[in-house]
Amino acid sequence: MIEVKVKNIGLDSLTGSPIVMLANIQNEDEIFPIWIGVAEAEGIILKQSGVETPRPLTYDLMKNIIEALGGVVKYVAVVDKKDNAYIAEIVVEKDGDEIKIDARPSDAINIALRFDAPIYVEENVVQKVSMKEILESREKSSEKKEKEAEKPVDKELEEFRKMLENIKPEDFALKPEDKKEG
Repeated sequence: MIEVKVKNIGLDSLTGSPIVMLANIQNEDEIFPIWIGVAEAEGIILKQSGVETPRPLTYDLMKNIIEALGGVVKYVAVVDKKDNAYIAEIVVEKDGDEIKIDARPSDAINIALRFDAPIYVEENVVQKVSMKEILESREKSSEKKEKEAEKPVDKELEEFRKMLENIKPEDFALKPEDKKEG
């Protein structure tokens, strides 16, 4: 298993869904993206930004329950993938025993953040991407868009653009012969 940390939350450009970007602690260029829900993304963002809420939110409540029952989260891990869904577990230690609790990765990550517990991923389960590749891909996409924007759509549109480039404010001033007497 690879220990990771939450690098940031991004948005899928096609669906608008939040993506939690988990970075390998040993090599932050290795990113493990996991698509999550909006509420779960908000929980991560709130915790990472240090926002204090007047009442406990769901993940804070879960932390309070685990602690009240004498437990502590030892670590969380993304351990499997079934039917295109990631499977995680929260490992709670209580009275020297380890209790493994089935969870969604987003919930497990939120709990880990509240306990300052390590987060792990099974490398063969979560697809690894390289930040370098992502940045290069963005640059290529941006360059492609710029080149496409430079191509004239058609002759008439190109002529209209040229006319607009050469137009001056005085071209809009009324000439004496254009004025109508009222």
